[in-house]
Amino acid sequence: MFGKRRALTQTYGVIYTPDDVWTVDAGFEAGQVRDDTIDPATGLQRSDFERYAPSLAVAYKDEEAGITARVRGEVRIEDSQDGTRDQNTYLFAAGVSWKTSENWRLMANIDAVLSDTRSTVTSFKDTDYVEASLGYAYRPVDHDRLNALFKYTWLYDMPGNNQLVSGATGDAYAPAQRSHILSADVTYDLVPWLSIGGKYGFRYGEVKYRTASGSGTGFEQNWQRSSAHLGILRADLHVIRKWDLLLEGRVLHMPEADTTDFGALTALYRHVGSNFKVGVGYNFGRFSDDLRDLTLDDQGVFLNVVGKF
Repeated sequence: MFGKRRALTQTYGVIYTPDDVWTVDAGFEAGQVRDDTIDPATGLQRSDFERYAPSLAVAYKDEEAGITARVRGEVRIEDSQDGTRDQNTYLFAAGVSWKTSENWRLMANIDAVLSDTRSTVTSFKDTDYVEASLGYAYRPVDHDRLNALFKYTWLYDMPGNNQLVSGATGDAYAPAQRSHILSADVTYDLVPWLSIGGKYGFRYGEVKYRTASGSGTGFEQNWQRSSAHLGILRADLHVIRKWDLLLEGRVLHMPEADTTDFGALTALYRHVGSNFKVGVGYNFGRFSDDLRDLTLDDQGVFLNVVGKF
């Protein structure tokens, strides 16, 4: 209602549950966006546009078989008054979790956003984002002192020329990338009040860095190879009944840049119930534990919320 982009949207939907394991969710949105902002490239007010978005989702949950799955698709059709913001966007998300045994769980997910600009006069370029992952988690039931997660991620993140943030991490002006990421994360309860752990991650891929291009922000023409090795050692101290102290030492090595960064992290967590905790901490290094993040601007205070089951 307030601001330079005012929106009015009508939403319709129906949820159908034919039995205990299947759920079907269909929806439709129709709305208008009144945009009073100024395009710096032309000095003119941006065009208003209408948006139509049908969607369909199917979910499956069988607790006896230990299988949970979901798939969702959506199409967004945007039409502007002068044709400068005409665009189709296709969204797809799917995931499955399969408890292959009492101690092991298989997880797979994919998220994709693909845009197709229909207008030839628009200053916006097509934006594509695809992230797919496959993981295997070890969570023993009888002896839960050791927990582990092995994961592979494929990422294709190609922001549009005027898109401010990266789709993968939300970082401002992050480069485009297509990456393969492997990681292994292990935690062991040494004693009731102390858990130790470690993580190793490897990224192999290519990046395109952003460059100033007139009034917009473009990308370099050629892909550049980019790889990284991440190592973390972690200690989790259960100070008192509802409080935990986290200490981490980190190292990040990037062969192409021939750089090695060292960092440390500390955080204090408070348990809320049996399946939730919230903490505040400080990252002394400039990098994070997310190998999708290429910006190296993560030093400072953070708030972290953890759910567990």
